[in-house]
Amino acid sequence: MKSFIILILSLSLTFALDETSQIKKVYPLQNSSETAKLLCQMQSDITTYLRKTPLSAYSFFDERSASLKSQGLITWIHGNLNLASMSAAKDPYMRLALKNEKSTHLGDYRYDMFTLLSDLLLQMQLESDFSGSKEKAILNTFIDGYFERLENDKLQCPCIDEALSEVKASDVLVNYTKVQHGKRIFKTESHNLSKVDTATAAMITQKMDAYLADVGLLKVKAVALDSLGDYLLLSEGKSDSINDDMVFKLSLNTLPVSYQINTKMKNKYFHKSLLDKAKAVSSFNQKTYAGLLTMNKQKFYVSRITPELKLRPQSEQTRAYKNYAAALGYMLASFHANTRLNTCKDFSKKATQQVKKRLLKTELISMIYAYNETLEENWEDFSMQPLLTCK
Repeated sequence: MKSFIILILSLSLTFALDETSQIKKVYPLQNSSETAKLLCQMQSDITTYLRKTPLSAYSFFDERSASLKSQGLITWIHGNLNLASMSAAKDPYMRLALKNEKSTHLGDYRYDMFTLLSDLLLQMQLESDFSGSKEKAILNTFIDGYFERLENDKLQCPCIDEALSEVKASDVLVNYTKVQHGKRIFKTESHNLSKVDTATAAMITQKMDAYLADVGLLKVKAVALDSLGDYLLLSEGKSDSINDDMVFKLSLNTLPVSYQINTKMKNKYFHKSLLDKAKAVSSFNQKTYAGLLTMNKQKFYVSRITPELKLRPQSEQTRAYKNYAAALGYMLASFHANTRLNTCKDFSKKATQQVKKRLLKTELISMIYAYNETLEENWEDFSMQPLLTCK
Protein backbone atom coordinates (compact mmCIF):
# COMPACT_ATOMS: atom_id res chain seq x y z
CA MET A 1 0.00 0.00 0.00
CA LYS A 2 2.84 2.39 0.88
CA SER A 3 4.54 1.66 -2.46
CA PHE A 4 1.25 2.32 -4.28
CA ILE A 5 0.88 5.72 -2.57
CA ILE A 6 4.46 6.67 -3.48
CA LEU A 7 3.82 5.58 -7.09
CA ILE A 8 0.65 7.69 -7.34
CA LEU A 9 2.45 10.68 -5.84
CA SER A 10 5.35 10.25 -8.26
CA LEU A 11 3.03 10.04 -11.25
CA SER A 12 1.13 13.16 -10.22
CA LEU A 13 4.32 15.14 -9.66
CA THR A 14 5.73 14.33 -13.10
CA PHE A 15 3.20 16.78 -14.54
CA ALA A 16 4.96 19.55 -12.62
CA LEU A 17 8.55 18.43 -13.00
CA ASP A 18 10.04 21.89 -13.54
CA GLU A 19 8.18 23.43 -10.61
CA THR A 20 9.03 20.51 -8.34
CA SER A 21 12.70 20.79 -9.29
CA GLN A 22 12.72 24.45 -8.33
CA ILE A 23 11.07 23.78 -4.99
CA LYS A 24 13.60 21.08 -4.15
CA LYS A 25 16.53 23.33 -4.99
CA VAL A 26 15.23 26.07 -2.70
CA TYR A 27 13.83 23.76 0.01
CA PRO A 28 15.91 20.55 -0.28
CA LEU A 29 14.66 19.08 3.02
CA GLN A 30 10.95 19.43 2.23
CA ASN A 31 9.24 16.05 2.06
CA SER A 32 7.17 14.81 -0.90
CA SER A 33 3.83 15.26 0.85
CA GLU A 34 4.48 18.93 1.65
CA THR A 35 5.83 19.50 -1.86
CA ALA A 36 2.59 18.14 -3.26
CA LYS A 37 0.57 20.51 -1.04
CA LEU A 38 2.68 23.47 -2.15
CA LEU A 39 2.26 22.53 -5.81
CA CYS A 40 -1.51 22.55 -5.29
CA GLN A 41 -1.31 26.01 -3.71
CA MET A 42 0.79 27.17 -6.65
CA GLN A 43 -1.87 25.91 -9.05
CA SER A 44 -4.61 27.87 -7.31
CA ASP A 45 -2.71 31.11 -6.61
CA ILE A 46 -0.50 32.90 -9.12
CA THR A 47 1.20 34.92 -6.35
CA THR A 48 2.37 31.72 -4.67
CA TYR A 49 3.49 30.42 -8.05
CA LEU A 50 5.52 33.59 -8.65
CA ARG A 51 7.27 33.43 -5.28
CA LYS A 52 8.05 29.71 -5.42
CA THR A 53 9.62 29.66 -8.89
CA PRO A 54 12.76 31.79 -8.41
CA LEU A 55 14.82 29.81 -10.90
CA SER A 56 12.36 30.73 -13.65
CA ALA A 57 12.41 34.39 -12.62
CA TYR A 58 16.19 34.59 -12.54
CA SER A 59 16.55 32.71 -15.83
CA PHE A 60 14.26 35.28 -17.45
CA PHE A 61 16.21 38.17 -15.93
CA ASP A 62 19.62 36.67 -16.68
CA GLU A 63 18.78 36.02 -20.32
CA ARG A 64 17.56 39.57 -20.94
CA SER A 65 19.86 41.58 -18.67
CA ALA A 66 22.80 41.01 -21.02
CA SER A 67 21.11 43.20 -23.64
CA LEU A 68 20.21 46.01 -21.24
CA LYS A 69 22.02 49.31 -21.74
CA SER A 70 21.40 50.53 -18.19
CA GLN A 71 24.36 50.30 -15.84
CA GLY A 72 24.65 46.95 -14.08
CA LEU A 73 26.36 47.23 -10.70
CA ILE A 74 27.15 44.75 -7.95
CA THR A 75 26.14 45.15 -4.33
CA TRP A 76 25.08 43.01 -1.36
CA ILE A 77 21.56 41.87 -2.12
CA HIS A 78 18.98 39.85 -0.26
CA GLY A 79 18.26 37.86 -3.41
CA ASN A 80 14.85 36.91 -4.81
CA LEU A 81 13.09 39.60 -2.79
CA ASN A 82 9.31 39.75 -2.77
CA LEU A 83 6.66 41.56 -0.77
CA ALA A 84 6.44 38.68 1.70
CA SER A 85 10.16 38.38 2.40
CA MET A 86 10.80 41.84 3.86
CA SER A 87 10.97 42.40 7.57
CA ALA A 88 11.37 45.11 10.21
CA ALA A 89 12.52 45.50 13.78
CA LYS A 90 11.45 48.15 16.28
CA ASP A 91 14.16 47.95 18.93
CA PRO A 92 15.91 50.34 19.44
CA TYR A 93 14.15 52.14 16.57
CA MET A 94 12.12 51.28 13.49
CA ARG A 95 14.51 49.87 10.95
CA LEU A 96 14.67 47.42 8.09
CA ALA A 97 15.81 43.87 8.68
CA LEU A 98 16.63 40.86 6.56
CA LYS A 99 14.13 38.04 6.85
CA ASN A 100 15.82 35.41 4.71
CA GLU A 101 19.39 36.04 5.82
CA LYS A 102 20.93 32.93 4.28
CA SER A 103 20.25 34.30 0.78
CA THR A 104 22.43 37.37 1.28
CA HIS A 105 25.09 37.52 -1.44
CA LEU A 106 26.77 39.76 -3.98
CA GLY A 107 24.91 40.33 -7.22
CA ASP A 108 23.26 42.69 -9.71
CA TYR A 109 21.09 45.25 -7.89
CA ARG A 110 18.65 45.28 -10.82
CA TYR A 111 17.56 41.72 -10.04
CA ASP A 112 16.16 42.71 -6.64
CA MET A 113 14.36 45.58 -8.35
CA PHE A 114 13.05 43.13 -10.94
CA THR A 115 11.61 40.69 -8.39
CA LEU A 116 10.00 43.38 -6.21
CA LEU A 117 8.53 45.23 -9.18
CA SER A 118 7.16 41.95 -10.59
CA ASP A 119 5.47 41.21 -7.28
CA LEU A 120 4.16 44.78 -7.03
CA LEU A 121 2.71 44.69 -10.55
CA LEU A 122 0.97 41.40 -9.86
CA GLN A 123 -0.43 42.74 -6.60
CA MET A 124 -1.85 45.80 -8.36
CA GLN A 125 -3.45 43.65 -11.04
CA LEU A 126 -5.06 41.37 -8.48
CA GLU A 127 -6.19 44.02 -5.98
CA SER A 128 -6.97 47.12 -8.04
CA ASP A 129 -8.29 48.26 -11.40
CA PHE A 130 -5.59 50.68 -12.52
CA SER A 131 -5.02 51.55 -16.13
CA GLY A 132 -1.71 50.61 -17.70
CA SER A 133 -0.49 54.19 -17.46
CA LYS A 134 -1.29 54.37 -13.73
CA GLU A 135 0.45 51.04 -13.13
CA LYS A 136 3.57 52.33 -14.84
CA ALA A 137 3.44 55.59 -12.88
CA ILE A 138 3.37 53.59 -9.63
CA LEU A 139 6.25 51.37 -10.77
CA ASN A 140 8.21 54.51 -11.68
CA THR A 141 7.60 55.83 -8.15
CA PHE A 142 9.30 52.71 -6.76
CA ILE A 143 12.47 53.58 -8.70
CA ASP A 144 12.21 57.25 -7.68
CA GLY A 145 12.02 56.24 -4.01
CA TYR A 146 14.99 53.96 -4.49
CA PHE A 147 17.24 56.68 -5.89
CA GLU A 148 16.08 59.30 -3.40
CA ARG A 149 17.38 57.02 -0.65
CA LEU A 150 20.63 56.34 -2.53
CA GLU A 151 21.25 60.05 -2.92
CA ASN A 152 20.58 60.80 0.75
CA ASP A 153 21.39 58.12 3.32
CA LYS A 154 19.95 60.33 6.08
CA LEU A 155 16.57 60.47 4.36
CA GLN A 156 13.61 59.48 6.54
CA CYS A 157 10.87 58.33 4.20
CA PRO A 158 7.42 59.54 5.39
CA CYS A 159 5.84 57.12 2.92
CA ILE A 160 6.87 54.23 5.16
CA ASP A 161 5.01 55.73 8.13
CA GLU A 162 1.89 55.92 5.97
CA ALA A 163 2.16 52.36 4.65
CA LEU A 164 3.67 50.50 7.61
CA SER A 165 1.54 48.97 10.34
CA GLU A 166 2.85 48.72 13.89
CA VAL A 167 5.47 46.02 14.38
CA LYS A 168 6.04 44.47 17.80
CA ALA A 169 8.88 42.19 18.84
CA SER A 170 6.29 39.96 20.53
CA ASP A 171 4.53 39.35 17.20
CA VAL A 172 6.79 36.37 16.49
CA LEU A 173 5.95 34.67 19.79
CA VAL A 174 2.24 35.32 19.32
CA ASN A 175 2.41 33.98 15.77
CA TYR A 176 4.42 30.81 16.36
CA THR A 177 3.82 29.89 20.00
CA LYS A 178 1.29 29.70 22.81
CA VAL A 179 1.47 29.40 26.59
CA GLN A 180 0.02 26.20 27.99
CA HIS A 181 0.14 25.20 31.68
CA GLY A 182 2.64 27.98 32.32
CA LYS A 183 5.02 26.85 29.56
CA ARG A 184 5.54 28.25 26.07
CA ILE A 185 5.21 25.70 23.25
CA PHE A 186 4.93 25.76 19.47
CA LYS A 187 1.51 26.17 17.81
CA THR A 188 1.73 22.97 15.81
CA GLU A 189 -1.86 23.24 14.67
CA SER A 190 -1.58 26.63 12.96
CA HIS A 191 1.76 26.37 11.15
CA ASN A 192 1.72 22.78 9.90
CA LEU A 193 4.61 22.10 12.25
CA SER A 194 5.51 18.49 12.88
CA LYS A 195 7.46 16.72 15.59
CA VAL A 196 11.10 15.81 15.10
CA ASP A 197 12.30 12.30 15.95
CA THR A 198 14.01 11.96 19.32
CA ALA A 199 17.54 11.36 17.98
CA THR A 200 17.45 14.32 15.58
CA ALA A 201 15.94 16.61 18.21
CA ALA A 202 18.65 15.63 20.70
CA MET A 203 21.42 16.29 18.16
CA ILE A 204 19.97 19.69 17.16
CA THR A 205 19.45 20.67 20.80
CA GLN A 206 23.02 19.77 21.74
CA LYS A 207 24.49 21.72 18.79
CA MET A 208 22.23 24.74 19.28
CA ASP A 209 22.70 24.90 23.05
CA ALA A 210 26.44 25.34 22.48
CA TYR A 211 25.80 27.84 19.69
CA LEU A 212 23.39 29.92 21.80
CA ALA A 213 25.72 29.88 24.80
CA ASP A 214 28.44 31.47 22.63
CA VAL A 215 26.14 34.43 21.91
CA GLY A 216 24.91 34.82 25.48
CA LEU A 217 21.54 33.08 25.19
CA LEU A 218 19.97 30.22 27.10
CA LYS A 219 19.06 26.76 25.91
CA VAL A 220 16.58 25.35 23.38
CA LYS A 221 13.14 24.49 24.79
CA ALA A 222 11.55 22.84 21.76
CA VAL A 223 12.33 21.71 18.20
CA ALA A 224 9.82 21.39 15.35
CA LEU A 225 9.91 20.90 11.59
CA ASP A 226 7.99 23.24 9.28
CA SER A 227 6.38 22.45 5.93
CA LEU A 228 9.42 23.68 3.97
CA GLY A 229 11.80 21.30 5.72
CA ASP A 230 13.34 23.92 8.00
CA TYR A 231 13.76 23.33 11.73
CA LEU A 232 12.20 25.83 14.12
CA LEU A 233 13.77 26.23 17.53
CA LEU A 234 12.20 27.80 20.61
CA SER A 235 14.91 29.27 22.85
CA GLU A 236 14.76 30.57 26.40
CA GLY A 237 16.34 33.82 25.21
CA LYS A 238 18.29 35.88 27.74
CA SER A 239 16.40 34.67 30.82
CA ASP A 240 14.08 31.89 31.90
CA SER A 241 11.07 34.22 31.58
CA ILE A 242 8.61 33.02 28.94
CA ASN A 243 8.18 36.61 27.78
CA ASP A 244 11.64 36.95 26.22
CA ASP A 245 11.74 33.60 24.44
CA MET A 246 13.10 33.64 20.88
CA VAL A 247 12.30 31.62 17.76
CA PHE A 248 15.14 30.53 15.48
CA LYS A 249 15.17 28.84 12.09
CA LEU A 250 17.70 26.22 11.08
CA SER A 251 17.74 25.70 7.30
CA LEU A 252 20.06 23.83 4.99
CA ASN A 253 22.52 26.32 3.52
CA THR A 254 21.86 26.34 -0.23
CA LEU A 255 23.44 28.12 -3.17
CA PRO A 256 21.72 31.42 -4.07
CA VAL A 257 19.47 31.20 -7.14
CA SER A 258 21.62 33.55 -9.23
CA TYR A 259 24.76 31.51 -8.49
CA GLN A 260 22.96 28.32 -9.52
CA ILE A 261 22.23 29.74 -12.96
CA ASN A 262 24.97 32.27 -13.69
CA THR A 263 28.28 30.39 -13.44
CA LYS A 264 30.34 33.48 -14.20
CA MET A 265 28.75 35.38 -11.32
CA LYS A 266 29.22 32.45 -8.97
CA ASN A 267 32.91 32.10 -9.83
CA LYS A 268 33.48 35.81 -9.36
CA TYR A 269 31.59 36.50 -6.13
CA PHE A 270 30.80 33.23 -4.32
CA HIS A 271 33.82 33.10 -2.00
CA LYS A 272 33.60 36.79 -1.11
CA SER A 273 29.90 36.36 -0.32
CA LEU A 274 30.70 33.34 1.83
CA LEU A 275 33.50 35.04 3.76
CA ASP A 276 31.77 38.37 4.34
CA LYS A 277 28.18 37.18 4.80
CA ALA A 278 28.27 37.26 8.59
CA LYS A 279 29.53 40.86 8.58
CA ALA A 280 26.89 41.85 6.03
CA VAL A 281 24.03 40.23 7.93
CA SER A 282 25.04 41.70 11.29
CA SER A 283 25.26 45.16 9.71
CA PHE A 284 21.63 44.81 8.60
CA ASN A 285 20.21 43.07 11.66
CA GLN A 286 21.45 44.14 15.09
CA LYS A 287 21.94 41.21 17.47
CA THR A 288 21.17 38.91 14.56
CA TYR A 289 22.62 35.71 16.13
CA ALA A 290 23.04 34.42 12.57
CA GLY A 291 25.68 31.90 11.53
CA LEU A 292 26.48 28.41 10.25
CA LEU A 293 26.12 25.12 12.08
CA THR A 294 27.39 21.73 10.85
CA MET A 295 25.34 18.59 11.44
CA ASN A 296 25.83 15.22 9.74
CA LYS A 297 28.40 16.83 7.43
CA GLN A 298 25.78 19.32 6.22
CA LYS A 299 25.91 23.06 6.82
CA PHE A 300 22.80 24.70 8.24
CA TYR A 301 22.17 28.42 8.47
CA VAL A 302 20.93 29.73 11.81
CA SER A 303 18.74 32.84 11.83
CA ARG A 304 16.42 34.46 14.31
CA ILE A 305 12.87 34.91 13.02
CA THR A 306 11.95 38.62 12.99
CA PRO A 307 8.48 40.20 12.90
CA GLU A 308 6.65 40.46 9.59
CA LEU A 309 6.89 43.84 7.91
CA LYS A 310 3.24 44.83 7.58
CA LEU A 311 3.59 47.18 4.65
CA ARG A 312 0.36 47.81 2.75
CA PRO A 313 -1.16 50.62 0.67
CA GLN A 314 -3.70 52.45 2.82
CA SER A 315 -6.35 52.35 0.12
CA GLU A 316 -6.90 51.44 -3.52
CA GLN A 317 -6.23 55.01 -4.60
CA THR A 318 -3.31 55.76 -6.90
CA ARG A 319 -1.70 58.06 -4.33
CA ALA A 320 -1.73 55.34 -1.67
CA TYR A 321 -0.07 52.89 -4.05
CA LYS A 322 2.52 55.50 -5.00
CA ASN A 323 3.41 55.97 -1.32
CA TYR A 324 3.56 52.22 -0.96
CA ALA A 325 5.83 51.83 -4.00
CA ALA A 326 8.09 54.65 -2.83
CA ALA A 327 8.42 52.95 0.57
CA LEU A 328 9.42 49.68 -1.10
CA GLY A 329 12.03 51.48 -3.20
CA TYR A 330 13.37 53.27 -0.12
CA MET A 331 13.64 49.98 1.76
CA LEU A 332 15.46 48.22 -1.06
CA ALA A 333 17.95 51.08 -1.35
CA SER A 334 18.57 50.80 2.40
CA PHE A 335 19.72 47.22 1.79
CA HIS A 336 21.83 48.05 -1.24
CA ALA A 337 23.38 51.23 0.20
CA ASN A 338 24.13 50.08 3.75
CA THR A 339 26.65 52.65 4.96
CA ARG A 340 28.31 50.10 7.28
CA LEU A 341 29.66 48.08 4.35
CA ASN A 342 32.36 49.32 1.98
CA THR A 343 30.84 47.28 -0.86
CA CYS A 344 27.57 49.16 -0.40
CA LYS A 345 29.30 52.53 -0.14
CA ASP A 346 31.07 51.88 -3.44
CA PHE A 347 27.82 50.78 -5.03
CA SER A 348 25.91 53.84 -3.81
CA LYS A 349 28.55 56.20 -5.19
CA LYS A 350 28.64 54.50 -8.57
CA ALA A 351 24.86 54.22 -8.80
CA THR A 352 24.23 57.91 -8.14
CA GLN A 353 26.95 58.98 -10.56
CA GLN A 354 26.68 56.45 -13.38
CA VAL A 355 23.16 55.05 -13.60
CA LYS A 356 20.85 56.81 -16.05
CA LYS A 357 17.60 56.61 -14.15
CA ARG A 358 15.29 57.29 -17.09
CA LEU A 359 16.94 54.52 -19.14
CA LEU A 360 16.78 52.14 -16.19
CA LYS A 361 13.07 52.85 -15.74
CA THR A 362 12.30 52.25 -19.41
CA GLU A 363 14.25 48.99 -19.66
CA LEU A 364 13.29 47.54 -16.30
CA ILE A 365 9.57 48.29 -16.49
CA SER A 366 9.46 46.92 -20.04
CA MET A 367 11.09 43.74 -18.74
CA ILE A 368 8.60 43.55 -15.87
CA TYR A 369 5.62 43.59 -18.23
CA ALA A 370 7.25 41.01 -20.51
CA TYR A 371 7.84 38.74 -17.54
CA ASN A 372 4.31 39.33 -16.29
CA GLU A 373 2.95 37.95 -19.56
CA THR A 374 5.32 34.98 -19.41
CA LEU A 375 4.39 34.35 -15.78
CA GLU A 376 0.67 34.29 -16.56
CA GLU A 377 1.20 31.93 -19.49
CA ASN A 378 3.38 29.57 -17.44
CA TRP A 379 0.94 29.63 -14.53
CA GLU A 380 -2.05 28.94 -16.77
CA ASP A 381 -0.26 25.98 -18.35
CA PHE A 382 0.79 24.71 -14.93
CA SER A 383 -2.64 25.23 -13.35
CA MET A 384 -4.24 23.09 -16.08
CA GLN A 385 -2.03 20.10 -15.30
CA PRO A 386 -3.99 17.32 -13.56
CA LEU A 387 -2.15 16.92 -10.27
CA LEU A 388 -3.84 13.94 -8.64
CA THR A 389 -2.88 15.15 -5.18
CA CYS A 390 -5.07 18.27 -5.56
CA LYS A 391 -8.33 16.33 -5.96
